[in-house]
Amino acid sequence: MGAAALVLAFLAFALFYPLGRVLVLGVGEGFGRALANPYYWERYLFSLEYGLGSALLTLALALPLAFLFRWRFPGRAGFLALSTLPFVLPTPVVALGFLALVGPRGLLGLDLYGTRAVLYWAALFYNLGLALRILLPVALALERPLEAARVLGASPFRAFLRVGLPLLLPALASAGLLVFLYAFSAFGVPLLLGGPRYATLEVEIYTLLAYRLAFPEASALMLLQVATLAGVALLYLRLQGAALPPPVPPRPLPRGRGWALALGMGVFFLGVYAPLLALALRLEPLALASAWASEDFTPLPLALANTLRFSLGALGLALLLGVAYALAARGRLWVDLLGLLPLMVSPVAVGLGYLVAYPGLRGSLLLLLAAYALLAYPLLARALLPALRGLPPSLLQAARVLGASPFRAFLRVELPLLLPALSSGTALALAALLGEFGASLVLWRPEWTTLALAIYERLGRPGEGPFREAVALALVLALLSAGLFYLLDRGRGRFG
Repeated sequence: MGAAALVLAFLAFALFYPLGRVLVLGVGEGFGRALANPYYWERYLFSLEYGLGSALLTLALALPLAFLFRWRFPGRAGFLALSTLPFVLPTPVVALGFLALVGPRGLLGLDLYGTRAVLYWAALFYNLGLALRILLPVALALERPLEAARVLGASPFRAFLRVGLPLLLPALASAGLLVFLYAFSAFGVPLLLGGPRYATLEVEIYTLLAYRLAFPEASALMLLQVATLAGVALLYLRLQGAALPPPVPPRPLPRGRGWALALGMGVFFLGVYAPLLALALRLEPLALASAWASEDFTPLPLALANTLRFSLGALGLALLLGVAYALAARGRLWVDLLGLLPLMVSPVAVGLGYLVAYPGLRGSLLLLLAAYALLAYPLLARALLPALRGLPPSLLQAARVLGASPFRAFLRVELPLLLPALSSGTALALAALLGEFGASLVLWRPEWTTLALAIYERLGRPGEGPFREAVALALVLALLSAGLFYLLDRGRGRFG
């Protein structure tokens, strides 16, 4: 019960009370004004369209990819690892990659800034690996049921339609809902690539706060967003846990067909991830030196030090909360549901809540670290929880029978078995912290500028020089995130 109490106490301080204060503001006059304004409904409808369109586009490409990855071919493991790379890349890095390729100064000479095309491409870039991660194990598990149907005389199409599709639908719905959640509440990509025409509800909330100080209207929009995300998240949770046959290992292809498939995969991934390549090609050593000693913007050493200081400080708190949450949620569904709430609330909304709820603490490092930990600990816990639930109860019972206290039994028996999952979850949480953008932007102080904010700072200034410095900073942040993630995870997150 102690672990559950710790998580609940933190949620009360860092989530429930701030959101409650925002709720009070939003339900009043601001809510009526927002609902009566057709402009805000346009932002809401565009957010819905962006979420739904991103989900359909991602599924349309991830489903055939998942079935192609049922085969063993040259470079298969490398392509799967590449598909997970966007998980650890901060939003400003990805946005800079797209600007370097198809922005006003892009390598291709094709300016897609402020278009739907670049937003959907970015959504595919971020979510393809996520959908593949959900669909591939299911595609591998369908091998035996489909083979049994074909042995009984069904054609391949009929076997897929009558046997495969019903088993696949829950995973398709789960992947689609998850992509919808991320795209609907997207902030960094629409802010940096969408221009004024294609702003999501999240961007509109930030605009209301940063430029108009319209707290009531921003609060009303946040309520609309949270209500939508909560409905989708509950639907997502209801789809979890469908039983499937065990997956089978990927089957080998004849040599020629295997190389042909590898070549096709290479062309496909090169197209989807070309922005990263463009980012590397646009790097200029002089821009890196200029960013290092910049007098017009936050210099690179200070931004790097802030990024590491805040991320590592919040990681300690996120680690404590993530382990406590996983232990508490192992046998209590209500704790599991409560602990997921931070994933349904946008970082900008969290920052807004803190400004409203704790005016005396504005500019306090405590609020920034609390926001960081709130957004990171669920990621750590979601990686840890399946491993914790998979431990045989007899292990813990044997330790308790031999006289170990609950804490000692966890420390000596469970923790060593959980270390791989804990390490993967820590890597995921740290990657999220290094690139945190939304809450940092709302709670920002000049001396707290991180690498992500330093990139945004330079993008806000016209000219080639600031853009080149932003590209250099983006590469530093990408290498830092990917390097630390690899050191902690070391491929444990691979799948298939």
